[in-house]
Amino acid sequence: MKHKAFQFVITLFLTVFSATAIAGTGYENDQNKNDSIQQNKVIRYEVFGMDCPGCQSALEKQVKKIDGVSEAKASWQKKQVVVTLKPDAKVKEEEITARIKKANFTPGEKLKPEEDEE
Repeated sequence: MKHKAFQFVITLFLTVFSATAIAGTGYENDQNKNDSIQQNKVIRYEVFGMDCPGCQSALEKQVKKIDGVSEAKASWQKKQVVVTLKPDAKVKEEEITARIKKANFTPGEKLKPEEDEE
C-alpha cells in the first residue's frame, strides 16, 4: 500500500513539475517575441560620408524604398539614420545596410534607440 501511495505522489509531482516547466517556457517565448517586435520598431545606424542636407535627403530616399520601412530620418550632423518599421514588418539589417551603401555612404554600427524614439 505504501509503495502505491509513494508511486502516486511521485507521479503527481513529476506531472505538475513538467506542466509548470512547459507552460512557463511558452510564456517566456511569447514575451521575447513581443519584446523583439517592440525593440526593432525603431532602428538607428551610424552612417559615415554625409556632409550636407542633400546627403541626408538622398539617404532617406534610399532607405524608404525598403518594403516594411515607414519612415527614415537621416542627420548629417549626428552621422546617423533612424529607421522606423511598419508594424509586423520583416526587414533584415542587411537590407538597410545595402541601401546605405547604395546611397554611397558607409554604414557603421547599429545604435540603441534614443529615449524619445521608442
